[in-house]
Amino acid sequence: MNVLPKGAEPPRLKLSSLDGRELDLSAVEGPLVLAFIHPEVAASRNVVGFLRKLQGMLPDLPIWFVSSAGRAETENYVKGYLGDYLEGYPVVADGCAVLEAFGATHVPAVHYFEGGRVDLAFTGFHKLALNTLAERAAAALGAKAKPLITDLDNKGEYELSEPSGC
Repeated sequence: MNVLPKGAEPPRLKLSSLDGRELDLSAVEGPLVLAFIHPEVAASRNVVGFLRKLQGMLPDLPIWFVSSAGRAETENYVKGYLGDYLEGYPVVADGCAVLEAFGATHVPAVHYFEGGRVDLAFTGFHKLALNTLAERAAAALGAKAKPLITDLDNKGEYELSEPSGC
């Protein structure tokens, strides 16, 4: 299994981001997006880009990224080619133990939690799933739902996930 089923509780883990923030997954109550990524996987980069767009639409939605790459590669990705690509986002490096706890073998894999349980989970870049995520998160935050990915984005419906490298 590459994602937890709907209704599942997250593994009892504490995550530490590169910038020192901590997240206790067993204490998650409100909405939260947890995305497993690898900087070199194209579908991961696309998911990250649209999750950044989602954060712009819903600034109160916490989004955490867990990289299966090593610390140096993850830090380079966070800094980005133009600088500070993921500034302000909690990013966990060397996240293979986290992926393993979730049963995730491929990236990207996205889990959306509400009420401490999985509400939506998927692998790959999946247009319908990302738009569903945007709708559910907007509803949870009392915001107006907008499609995250539109036809104007010139983006395909789906891109395959790839092995995580763990």
